[in-house]
Amino acid sequence: MAEQKIEFRKVRDFGENLSDTFLFIRQNFLPLIKSFFAICGVFMIGYAIFNGIYQSRAFSIFDELRKGGIIGQRNGFENIFTPEYFLMIFLGFLFYVSMRVVLGAFIKFYVENNNTAPTIEQVWNIFIKYFFKVLIFSIPIFLLILAGTLFCVAPGIWLLVVLMPFDLILIIEEASFESAFLRSFTLIRENFWISLAIYFVAALIYSFSSGIIGIIVGVIVAAATFISTNNIGTTAGIATSFLLVVSRVFYIIFFVSAALHYYNLVERHDGTGIMQRVENMGNDQNNFDNIQENY
Repeated sequence: MAEQKIEFRKVRDFGENLSDTFLFIRQNFLPLIKSFFAICGVFMIGYAIFNGIYQSRAFSIFDELRKGGIIGQRNGFENIFTPEYFLMIFLGFLFYVSMRVVLGAFIKFYVENNNTAPTIEQVWNIFIKYFFKVLIFSIPIFLLILAGTLFCVAPGIWLLVVLMPFDLILIIEEASFESAFLRSFTLIRENFWISLAIYFVAALIYSFSSGIIGIIVGVIVAAATFISTNNIGTTAGIATSFLLVVSRVFYIIFFVSAALHYYNLVERHDGTGIMQRVENMGNDQNNFDNIQENY
């Protein structure tokens, strides 16, 4: 009997969120990873290249010291805030937004099409519709969270938790900036602590998984690069670029967990999922295909 597909529109507790996150990724791994790399690949490669250039120049000081040369006379700000640095920050932001929009588009199609995984083209059609909207609206949200963090860490964390579903609301509910902003506060009401716990644990899993795999890959790449070039700056640049690419793939874990929790919050507040399933009972002839028989 076919394995039952993950239903997003339902109430979940903490444990169900985590278990369904990994089940959803396992069931849809190939189409999910294909869409991720096919659409986010350009931003990811650009970010990795400029990150590698920046890290290579930053670590080149060790090559100068090792060779007995004289360290450049540029001051600290010129060494840190180079053109590559600002390009790296810009491309990193584009990459982050593209990841969230691609994954949000994948889940939007999946939910709206009877739990069917989309093709790359279908994800792209949704992606191009919402990318610039999410990109522009993410800037004031980022600045607001940054301001809350700088003035006092607690407000920044609170805003981060409250506004976590903001992008999903823009994509899935096709909301305006004001509606998505207010909707985020409405959904999180009386659910802040469980939301914080889910995001925190999902972030830990993401960080731990990406850290372990990334370090292994980074060490292998760094060793191979240093042996072939004997250059610390080049080694650091290439290794950090590979580490970056590998680690970002594991962001899928965090986003899927956050998306499942978003639907959990929506179901608790609106109760639309059960009503939708009731309405579809008479129309969907395959409604009971995934229900196991009991004797």
